[in-house]
Amino acid sequence: MRILRSPFPALLWTITVSILTLMPGKDLPKVELVNFDKAAHLGVFGLLNLLWLLWLAVDANQKQWIKKVTIGCMAYGGCIELLQGAFTDRAADWIDFVFNIVGCLLALPLFHGMKDW
Repeated sequence: MRILRSPFPALLWTITVSILTLMPGKDLPKVELVNFDKAAHLGVFGLLNLLWLLWLAVDANQKQWIKKVTIGCMAYGGCIELLQGAFTDRAADWIDFVFNIVGCLLALPLFHGMKDW
């Protein structure tokens, strides 16, 4: 589990999220599952926050870093939505932003369960 405590998974996932969320909508595969989009937002931003927490908050001042990292990931989710609306053929969606936030929050109990690994 040492790899999760390095910057590489968090940075790689952040780059992946940036690329996928800023791709033109016409280039994305069509998925016909109900609410797949919202579940994807939960999972993508939950994993994003979890990876950053595992790297930055495990050995640092826990409460301070947990709050900073989580707020940073939430802000990143908002920025992504604004960038989608401004620079792609996709729309900025406030509901997606809410699901980004909820995904970040769902990572917190997972992090608390994993931090002692």
